[in-house]
Amino acid sequence: MDKNELPVSIEKVSKRFRQGASYVDALNEVSLNVSKGDFTAVMGASGSGKSTLLHLIAGLTSPDSGSIYVNGEDLTKMSDKRRTMFRRRHIGLVFQAFNLIPTLTAEENILLPAMSDGRMKEVKLSFLNLVSRLGLEKRIGHRPDAMSGGEQQRAAVARALVNQPSIVLADEPTGSLDSVNGQNLCKLLRELSDNDGRTIILVTHEPSVAIWAKKIMVLKDGRFIDSFDTVKFKDSHSLAAHYQSIVESRIPTEIAV
Repeated sequence: MDKNELPVSIEKVSKRFRQGASYVDALNEVSLNVSKGDFTAVMGASGSGKSTLLHLIAGLTSPDSGSIYVNGEDLTKMSDKRRTMFRRRHIGLVFQAFNLIPTLTAEENILLPAMSDGRMKEVKLSFLNLVSRLGLEKRIGHRPDAMSGGEQQRAAVARALVNQPSIVLADEPTGSLDSVNGQNLCKLLRELSDNDGRTIILVTHEPSVAIWAKKIMVLKDGRFIDSFDTVKFKDSHSLAAHYQSIVESRIPTEIAV
C-alpha cells in the first residue's frame, strides 16, 4: 500500500544521541508500516529505542535520516509549529506519567487540547461521550490529587482522545497503574481499535500488556528483529516465552514490515 494511504509509514529512520564524548544510536534504519485500525505493540528492553520511535512518530523530535509519514504528511518537512498543530489534530498521546496539571480539574485537564486548539464547540459531544465511557462522570470536578491513579490515567486517556485523533500513541501507559487498572486500560485501547477504527501504537516491555495488541514488533538495539501476531498465543505467559526466545536468539537485522 502507498505510504500516503497509511496512518503511519516510516522508512529507514535513524536517530542518535550524544552521550558525553560519544554518540549512541537509538534507532538504526528502522522501517514500519501501520494500517488503519491496527493495534501494534512495540516490545523491547529498556534502551532498545522504543520510546524514541514513538516520539519520532509523534513529531516530538526529528530523525537524523529517513522519512516519517503520518496520515500522508511528511513530518520531517514540517516546521516545529506546524508539527505541533498537526499533532493536536491527528495524534493522541498517552504516557506512563499522567502529566495532569495539578491546579486544574479533571474536566479542565481533559479539555485542555481543545482549548489550545480553539475547538471547544466541536469537541463538547466527544467530551461527554468520553467521560461516560471512562466512568469519570462523578470525578470531572476533582483535581488530580483527589483522584486515584486509575482515575488520573483515565483522565489522561480522555485528554488524548478529546480532539478525536485517528492515531493514539501510548508509551508504557500502564507503568504507574496496578494490574487491574492496567488491564482495564489495555481493554479500552483494544476497543478503540476494534470498535472505533483508531490506529494504536503502544510501546511496552510487559507481555501482559502487549498481548492486547493485534501485532507485536520486537525492537532490539535500535532495530526490529521480528514481528508476530498475538492471536496464536493463549495467554501472556506463552507470549513472554516466545518473545524471550526471539530476543535471546536473534541478532538485530532489518526485517520487512
